[in-house]
Amino acid sequence: MGTKKIALACQGGGTHAAFTWGVLGEILKTKAAWDAQGDSGDKIDIVALSGTSAGALCALATWYGLVPNQADPACGSIDKAVERLDFLWTTFAARTPVEAAFNQFVASMLALKSTGVPFPGTDPYAGYGAVGLGALAALGARPQFLGFAALLEALCPHFDAIDWIKVADLNRRVVAGAIEIVSGNFEIFDSDKTLEERGLLAEAPRVDQYKETRWRMRRALSLEGVAASGTLPDLLPAQVIENMSFPVCHSSEAVIRNGYYWDGLYSQNPPVRNLLDGRSKENKPDEIWVIRINPQEMRENPARMTPEAISDRENDLAGNLSLNQELDHILTVNRWLEKYGDEHPPLNAHKTVIVRTIKMLPETVWGMSHTTKFDRAPEYLHRLRDEGHEVARRWLGDWRARGADFPSYPDDARYPPSARTG
Repeated sequence: MGTKKIALACQGGGTHAAFTWGVLGEILKTKAAWDAQGDSGDKIDIVALSGTSAGALCALATWYGLVPNQADPACGSIDKAVERLDFLWTTFAARTPVEAAFNQFVASMLALKSTGVPFPGTDPYAGYGAVGLGALAALGARPQFLGFAALLEALCPHFDAIDWIKVADLNRRVVAGAIEIVSGNFEIFDSDKTLEERGLLAEAPRVDQYKETRWRMRRALSLEGVAASGTLPDLLPAQVIENMSFPVCHSSEAVIRNGYYWDGLYSQNPPVRNLLDGRSKENKPDEIWVIRINPQEMRENPARMTPEAISDRENDLAGNLSLNQELDHILTVNRWLEKYGDEHPPLNAHKTVIVRTIKMLPETVWGMSHTTKFDRAPEYLHRLRDEGHEVARRWLGDWRARGADFPSYPDDARYPPSARTG
């Protein structure tokens, strides 16, 4: 028996991430129950969360509730983290009559499009988008429903009052992934970078990102950065963050310009390797639990696929490509440690990290499509949340009971053959 340091990595996937809402809520409540039980079994310490797109929203909501805040004494607790998750999804849902009507209209249009009915392409930079949002607002749609900026400000109302000194002592991190479209950089918005810039991070990374890793950048955590992680280019203009520093090829100088960001699906979904960077061996997570939204495999062989089905599968593959590469890197390091030990550089800075997967029921994940990622009906979100609760409840019970015999990645990323053919 002991306490395992756990990092939670949350994939993006539109409103399908309401499943993550349920999973994270169940993990938090189970942690509280286990902590209250004394020494009756293994316990968990949540040391990091990462996410992309809607997964980043879930990660931020959880982290914001878990860390101390000078303006809100309720922060720094599991209860507050659960409350923030609930707030996020109940606020994001279509709640007013005009929101419900708009949600139904979008669902109907997407359903018609999936049957082959031609529709003109969307232009996120066209003026009619702003006019439409203004009309929805005039009819009663809330700002938190219409845009990430208002949603995140409501979710983290005292973001500027986060007690960063106590955050440094807690060793609790959050990371959101995005891509900067001008440079092509894979970028993360990282609470550890905030600590580093404030001189509070005890063991800052030794890599100079302006000289050694020009295509991978770490930025201080910001609400703008989390919004960038969910900026779908087909629907929204690029998220602009002013006065960002970028490296220049063959130069030690950096240029200052506006950053233009798209959804982290195009970079890391979600960031994983970063959870192991720049930390002492003792502070690295023992396990990374990936909450997977995009299925690894299809249910059947693609004898013939509609254009919409092709688009759905492309989205799944894009969402898993970078994730699997990062997870496979961790497995490679694990094999090196098993073969060579950890007494000498460079392996002396590493430890074996177990990766595990939490995923939807097969009948749920294969009943979804790209179009259902935009459904914000409360009953739909609650159904996914409830499944997340139930899946996580069983998963956590098995994890604690089976110990080292509990399945891990890559085997647990797949569904059994009976599910694929049934």
